[in-house]
Amino acid sequence: MSSVVLGLPERSRVEVIGGEFVVAPYPPVVHAAIRSDLHEGLFRAESRDEGFPWQVLQHVGVDLAEVWDGYCPDLVLVSAEVDLLESAEDRYLRPDEISLVAEVTAYPGAHNDRRPVSGKPTKWSGYARSGVPCYLLVDRDPRQPGVTLFGEPNKAEAAYRTLG
Repeated sequence: MSSVVLGLPERSRVEVIGGEFVVAPYPPVVHAAIRSDLHEGLFRAESRDEGFPWQVLQHVGVDLAEVWDGYCPDLVLVSAEVDLLESAEDRYLRPDEISLVAEVTAYPGAHNDRRPVSGKPTKWSGYARSGVPCYLLVDRDPRQPGVTLFGEPNKAEAAYRTLG
């Protein structure tokens, strides 16, 4: 994934979703707190289990070139065998290295994290189309709050099955 200078405000995050550049402000503090809680829970599990099978990363670039997208998910679980320092300077994760990706919704771009409703691709469908095995959605919308785990991606339909 190559970088482009767009002259955007410093506190902007740029992702490519459905082949389009999406510019959003950095998420609020509560968003970061939820992400940290998820990471902390996984860290506790790792400290209790010598054979913990994953590495946990926050806010890392994911290269979904095969679907013409690039995301910066809130949290990613990567197999413990993946060498994260390989070509470290320009390293972005590939879908085949990811076990689970987690997104915490934030206004105004929460619709980009959810299942598509208008046929327009979202990160949910992009991850599925790329074959990322599991997608955890933490939805902060007060009208429909919840945590949903999706899995068993269908690459052809760019869709997941709801697991819980």
